[in-house]
Amino acid sequence: MLTSLSNFARRHASGRNVLIFFVLQMIISAVILPYMQGKFDPTNTLGVLDLKFGFTADEAYNMLTAYGEEGRKYYFFAEAVIDIIYPIIYTITNILLLSYVFKRGFAPDSFIQQLNIFPILATIGDFAENAGIIAMLNAFPERADGAASFASSAGMFKWVAFGISIALFLIGIISWIIATINRRKE
Repeated sequence: MLTSLSNFARRHASGRNVLIFFVLQMIISAVILPYMQGKFDPTNTLGVLDLKFGFTADEAYNMLTAYGEEGRKYYFFAEAVIDIIYPIIYTITNILLLSYVFKRGFAPDSFIQQLNIFPILATIGDFAENAGIIAMLNAFPERADGAASFASSAGMFKWVAFGISIALFLIGIISWIIATINRRKE
């Protein structure tokens, strides 16, 4: 199944498709997410649990308390709806982007071609993090420290996987440049 998904992504990794999903990702990142954050953090000083690399249960509950009742409702919507759509979009973008640069930088039979679907791991972490945060919001004002710990760990996993995805992209770019230089020498 993973090989089929990897091959499917490589077949559809055109400049046009990369651009379409990149634009969608930027619209969500630059417009929708800041708008939603403004609803539960109007002063833009509290932050968002999703953007932290780890947090304690106390830090999480201090933040959720500071959002207020109305803010928590908006945060719940952001977690349950927007932050389900957004990871799907950024994962498609990142998979297409890796596929695009890997096709240009590596031989078609190179093992690295299969790593184009690595960003799925960040999405799994993101979805798990969301589940933990939603559990905390559902339990509020009661504490669900286990959910907070789970969300924090899942978030750290997400960020590590995302960092590795960036490293893979940079490796792909460098390989593409080297392959281009080698083709010009021939």
